[in-house]
Amino acid sequence: MELAKAKHWREVGTYDTAVGDAFTIATGELAVMAGWLAYDADRQSLARRCYADAMALGCEANDPDLIARTCLIGGGQLLGLARRGKARPQVALNLATRARDLMRGTPPGRIHALIAVREAQAYGLLCERSAFERAIATAWREMDQASSFEPLDECPRWLWAVTPAEIAAHEARGRAEFEEFDRAIALFDSVADVERFPRNVINIAAWRAVIRARAGDLRGAVAEAVPVLDTLTGLTSIRTLRNLEPIRASVDEKPVGGEFSDKFDALLTKATTA
Repeated sequence: MELAKAKHWREVGTYDTAVGDAFTIATGELAVMAGWLAYDADRQSLARRCYADAMALGCEANDPDLIARTCLIGGGQLLGLARRGKARPQVALNLATRARDLMRGTPPGRIHALIAVREAQAYGLLCERSAFERAIATAWREMDQASSFEPLDECPRWLWAVTPAEIAAHEARGRAEFEEFDRAIALFDSVADVERFPRNVINIAAWRAVIRARAGDLRGAVAEAVPVLDTLTGLTSIRTLRNLEPIRASVDEKPVGGEFSDKFDALLTKATTA
């Protein structure tokens, strides 16, 4: 693994302070990327180890950008796990708070919008309505500021996916936590055709299908979820498949499941036994 090699050379090499810090930061950034890939492949323990490495390296180099990035990317993993009952959203909220403290006083940018989005996601899962409303309003305000004052070519590449469509999608998921299902679906509908990242388009369709199921429209949920499954054939990532687990649980042993259940089970078996 390239991360292991980088960590080894960082530990055994001899460098001056400037080069050593740069190498440490680069290794930390590699650890964040490795963690995200592990998370995307549902290798959750490996992802956590990578994020822990990144955090330690960021602290060693005293680099606030790396620490904040790790907080936000690692927080995203925790929020995903929290939706499956395997993590506490409060921990993700704590990470977002740390990122906010580190970035306080920096110019307007997409990172401020992402911090507020992470807070809104956590507050939604914690069912704290007023805090969610404040956080999502902040996210929109910061996104507007970033669009005006942070040209995309001056934005770190890892933040390119922070777009109005992304914020709307996360607001929709938060609205669903408060059973505002119609409003959530309308938000998804408003961004489905403008999202420019193909994977996000698939995830939006999956999230919208899950909300239909939560609203009691199992037939509508299944009808929307089956095409999502068709796009997942051949992908190594099962993150989107995991997003559809609530629908699979809702239609278990029900006739409405039919084709969806068969395809879901086949994809999950393939992904987890590969």
